[in-house]
Amino acid sequence: PTTLPPDQVLYPRTTDYHWDRFDQNATDEEVIGNWKAKPDGKGQGPLGFGTAIKFKTGECLYDVDWMKRDEDLGLWYDPCMWNPMNCTEGVSFSVWEKMSFGDDVFEGGKGAKRYLMSTGGDFNSVQGRAWPGFAIYHEGLDIVALVSTGEKVWVLRVSGQLYNNTWTEIGVRFSLPMLTNPDLAFEGVGGLEKMGGLEMFINLEKVGHTIVPDSTARGSTIWTAEQRLTHNGRPRGKPVMMFGCHQNSELQEFGEFVGFAGTDESPALIDEVAIWRRALPNSQLNYFYGGFSPDVENIDEDQFSAMMQGVDVNDPGQAKAAQEVLEAMLLGPPTTVPPFPTRTADPLAKKSTTEWYTQDTTTDAVPTSTTLGKINSRDGKRKSILSRQDIMSGMLRTEAARDGQDPELVQDRFSLAYVAAALISSDPENVEGWETVDDWTTEEGASRTVRELEDYMLAWVGSVNISAERIDDPHWRTTYFDPNEDAMRYATAGNDMVMNVDKIPLRPIRDAGEIRMKYPDYDGWEWADAKMLWNNPRDNFTVPTGMFENIEGCNDNPVTILTAVYNGLTYTAPKRKNPVNIHSRKFRIDTKVISAKVKLNADPMLGENMNVDHCRPDPVYMKDNPIKLTFYHNEVAKTKRTLLWHSDEYWEGLEVRHCVWWNDRFGINGAWDDHGCKIIATDDARTDCECHNFGNYAVLAELLEEPESLRVAQWIMITKWVGIIIGTILLTFFAVLVFVSVIVGEMFHQIRMWCCISYMIANIIMLLTDTSLCYDRHENIALSMALVYFYQAAIVWNTCETHATFKGVTSGLINGRTSIYHPFAWGIPLLTIGFLMIVDGETLGTHPLCFISWERPVIQRWFILTSFSFVLTIIFTVIVIVNIMKVQSHNKDTVMYLKDQVKGMIATSIGMMVLWCYGTIGYFSYMKTNDMDVINMMPMFQILNGWFGVFMFLFLGLWSRRFRLGVNNKAEEERKKRESGKAYETEESPRTAETSPMTSRPTSPKGSIHSGAEDEDGAPTSRPGSGASQAAGSRPASGTSQPASSRPGSGASQPADSRPGSGASQPVGSRPGSGTSQVAGSRPASRPPSADAIPEEPEETPVEPVDAE
Repeated sequence: PTTLPPDQVLYPRTTDYHWDRFDQNATDEEVIGNWKAKPDGKGQGPLGFGTAIKFKTGECLYDVDWMKRDEDLGLWYDPCMWNPMNCTEGVSFSVWEKMSFGDDVFEGGKGAKRYLMSTGGDFNSVQGRAWPGFAIYHEGLDIVALVSTGEKVWVLRVSGQLYNNTWTEIGVRFSLPMLTNPDLAFEGVGGLEKMGGLEMFINLEKVGHTIVPDSTARGSTIWTAEQRLTHNGRPRGKPVMMFGCHQNSELQEFGEFVGFAGTDESPALIDEVAIWRRALPNSQLNYFYGGFSPDVENIDEDQFSAMMQGVDVNDPGQAKAAQEVLEAMLLGPPTTVPPFPTRTADPLAKKSTTEWYTQDTTTDAVPTSTTLGKINSRDGKRKSILSRQDIMSGMLRTEAARDGQDPELVQDRFSLAYVAAALISSDPENVEGWETVDDWTTEEGASRTVRELEDYMLAWVGSVNISAERIDDPHWRTTYFDPNEDAMRYATAGNDMVMNVDKIPLRPIRDAGEIRMKYPDYDGWEWADAKMLWNNPRDNFTVPTGMFENIEGCNDNPVTILTAVYNGLTYTAPKRKNPVNIHSRKFRIDTKVISAKVKLNADPMLGENMNVDHCRPDPVYMKDNPIKLTFYHNEVAKTKRTLLWHSDEYWEGLEVRHCVWWNDRFGINGAWDDHGCKIIATDDARTDCECHNFGNYAVLAELLEEPESLRVAQWIMITKWVGIIIGTILLTFFAVLVFVSVIVGEMFHQIRMWCCISYMIANIIMLLTDTSLCYDRHENIALSMALVYFYQAAIVWNTCETHATFKGVTSGLINGRTSIYHPFAWGIPLLTIGFLMIVDGETLGTHPLCFISWERPVIQRWFILTSFSFVLTIIFTVIVIVNIMKVQSHNKDTVMYLKDQVKGMIATSIGMMVLWCYGTIGYFSYMKTNDMDVINMMPMFQILNGWFGVFMFLFLGLWSRRFRLGVNNKAEEERKKRESGKAYETEESPRTAETSPMTSRPTSPKGSIHSGAEDEDGAPTSRPGSGASQAAGSRPASGTSQPASSRPGSGASQPADSRPGSGASQPVGSRPGSGTSQVAGSRPASRPPSADAIPEEPEETPVEPVDAE
């Protein structure tokens, strides 16, 4: 059968009739003798059952309003309770007793009967008379159970089951015997139980069984039935339930009660009488216990929780008993003798009467050991620790902590702090349990127990009347209270905790000039064990004394100050923190946890009549006079430790420390918060803090957090690789074409070529970062520095192009400046790498994707330095755009020459900014953002950056007319080579073309671009002859004297921009052939270019237009 949870077997859930408080059922007329609840009419019942009734000489109680109606049968009474013969399913009843036996119990004979419970069942064997009902009573050394139907009587006597001054449960099970099948007796115990009859159980163990009914003195089993006992002696009167005495209908006629359970010398305590209108099966015999477990050594949280439902913790006796069991469950067994027998004595075993009698103890509930069994699952550990916490919360009640308590009477309450400390200690079971609770945001965790414990201690110590005294004893004092000082100074030490709670008047302290009080006192007895067992117990702190001084009606009252040092809370406290300033997800409490709390109390002379709810620490005063704390770290360690580059221990250090306090109001269930605390000084071993809130304090250390894998999905990786491979092919083609092409090889495209080469190399290196090379610190640094170098070189080359364009549109400088930019483009990345190695060398090579470092400041520095290039790029680009939109007359030809390539330059600049500027996609992709509320940019960055080489080819190449012309020209040359079958085709002088690959500087716009002569793409179609106008410093062809910019052909003088052929005049821009006139842009077929046609690169000179005549 399924075992029910402990809370499902409590008496109220299983019984048909249950008396837990007899005195509440009995009226004044139903009290026999002089029994009174006070001062000595009650005692502590079994743990979980509240108080019990204590009977002395001549005392008992009875109840006449207990029987229920039988609704099913429509009867005003319960047939089973009226007469056991009507119990078709049998009947079971139970009672708890704690008897005191005197010497008379060992005298010969049966002795007087001492009834525990009775419904009037009785018999007289001599007369053969019987009264219906049932009863349980002691008779000498016997415990007797009786069931009578009036016609038959079953009496079961069990000897040797006496437990003096020990709570014992007696259970009885009865069903009418089945004597028609005697063969069941041969089936053993199971067969006998099937036959029914009367059985007795002591503490759930079967001690006796009878089937055959008793006989009269004449040997007959047929008895003469007498009238049932009723409240008024009439047949239809109410049945009577008696506790601690007995009466039958015959005795009622004389108003006589007999069989009183207790005497003044040997009082009897009776509790929890229960009745079930069925014979409980073996699977439900634990119902007799009602959820209680006397075998406390194996009690678990669920059983204790069920038992606690009946504990009134405001009652000192019940609270003490519950505390003792809880202490054993959390801390282990004490050395005292258990009050509950873990195994009922064998009634057939031979024992001396001394053994029965000496089984005595003065404690109501003290366990023997705690072997709860190890719980392995996380759910089981969480359930166990939370169950214990709920139990402790039920114990830490403060409703009864009213002002004016006697110091001596309230002292027992304080010892609960020692027990509660075990729940938050560093015991491995606790640590594992609280770690599982951290997974549930709905649970507060160990901080709840700390708060409840401290509130409990503040309430109970604060309730003490510090003006108490004993008039008859001038030297009276207690362990913690001294009436001469008007102060209560409590101290305790538990597992990983030392606590001091003082109730003192502050006025005398401040009048003596003591502005701050220093804690703790390491010379106190409570620190003796901690100084030997704890690691470095040197923490100290001071508390101001004027926090209530400026609050009206509060300054002269006594105050309760609680201070505590928790050594185990370091490991069991919740792992929640304020993420605003404490960024890392990996952190630990690096010190012991210190607590300081205050509570103002009412004037002891006024007590509860004085309202002090408004008396709270002045926040303004506390900001000026904070709590000052000195913490010593659990581990002596530097933050941001300096490591060599080859070290693999980077992720084992501390990043930064914070002074924090536990803020109950942060979030749902509180968190460690640095707002309100600040670090005054810190080093490897200690940290000095100041906090202006009362509460729990510690030093929190953020750990260097090893990054989680930043690898993206496989399809993203494939997309990136495809983009980089295609981009590499295209950019290689672009670079080769610029290098060999006569048309494209001018300055601007050479700058673009170096920009593309840099970006292409960086992307190829990025492919290597997808391998395992990043796992090694040396290789990580090498790859990351190479990435930084070439990406920044590409960015600087882009800036150089914007500057070259800027110079072109503003000063007309459009040629011969490529060599100027090489030192900047290749040197600035080197300077950046040197700066990073000097400033952040110890953190380089720690990024999981081989990009500089995983440290946020290092990444930020690189992006900031890179952003300076973008700032210059933006400035130059804006000026270029303005000049293109508003062309100056003297630069019109230059602007028109550069206008075509500006579009690609701007698009490339924007793309680089989106990827590599501070605060953009690349910044958040490589930045450590695990503590930031941002989306993961890495997948988007991987795709865009992988394909950016393709974009560069489109923007810087195909979007340029000059590049397209160069591609077409090379294609045409290759076609002609194939047609002519020549390996090389003779070309005219490159100087007569627009540019020279040697100088990368075009001729003057006027001499190289004929007005209005463009092809369908808008590119210039004419090529000037060697006799065209040339700048000063040009070289003549034949050595004859000629005007500036002219070149002799056959000695004839020619106008500007003309070139001699055979002496004939030619149009402007034409080239001489054999004396015939040629159309502008035509090419002679008979004259090869002269070797003297390629002059040296001229000095930089602004181009001035020359008017042709």
